[in-house]
Amino acid sequence: MKIQTINLGKGGGGKTTDTFNEGDWMARLKGLRVCLIDGAWECNLTRTFDVTSEKTIYDIFTTGEYEIVQISENLSLICGDERLTDEQLDLGSRNNKYLQLFMWFSEHYEELDAQFDVILIDTHNDESLVTANFIAVSDMVLAVSDASLNGFRAWLSLKKFVEFIKNEAIEVISKKSYVTAEPYLIGNKIKYVGQNVTDTCKQFLEVVEEDPAYLGSIQEKELMAKSLVIGQSVFEQREKMTESQKEAHRKFYDNMDYVYENILRVLEGETV
Repeated sequence: MKIQTINLGKGGGGKTTDTFNEGDWMARLKGLRVCLIDGAWECNLTRTFDVTSEKTIYDIFTTGEYEIVQISENLSLICGDERLTDEQLDLGSRNNKYLQLFMWFSEHYEELDAQFDVILIDTHNDESLVTANFIAVSDMVLAVSDASLNGFRAWLSLKKFVEFIKNEAIEVISKKSYVTAEPYLIGNKIKYVGQNVTDTCKQFLEVVEEDPAYLGSIQEKELMAKSLVIGQSVFEQREKMTESQKEAHRKFYDNMDYVYENILRVLEGETV
């Protein structure tokens, strides 16, 4: 089982939209057993699926009890909770405050591993202890950034944040970190005029493409923008298109496959 956290300390980049679509791509096209965790107190991912459960991610942090909602054959969800904040959980006063979720995963790993191939965690756009706990259990952290200076600054901050968590979550005797997550970046909402990207997006891509952690970029598209609104991923939308519509969007989908394949290869420990 592989675990990926999606995070960036800036709103509007498309974090939740990517989690929703990436999870469905893995489940629908790759046949992987995927569990999504809504780790953002706004609960937008949960609301997209229009489901509820008695136990949420909040209960995992408090009592250890959990409930997994079946969305489709290969896709499941642990629902979000508006109480999922450092203050409500009182994380700052706990011992091993960065490893609360890590300890829960250690206890439940075998049963989760038997059910799922991948866990994708959506987060709030911050550097809270809650977010740090999600990063601490992950194999990779994916930054989803729009083509902006603030987005790039947030990416640089995320890399420092991951290193900070590694240095805080140290095993006492060996002095090795419990945290092994590595940060990676994809661009999102890349705008085109005709066949060419806009100047702003071009400048952004010229910078991030030099970063070894860059895994590709996703074009701005109404299909993506409305996916959360209608509760259908871009891949589910494609299944309802005519052949001519599919051809019109072929380059967009080919690129989506390319980006998500890169992410999956990293998750599985391969070199991109």
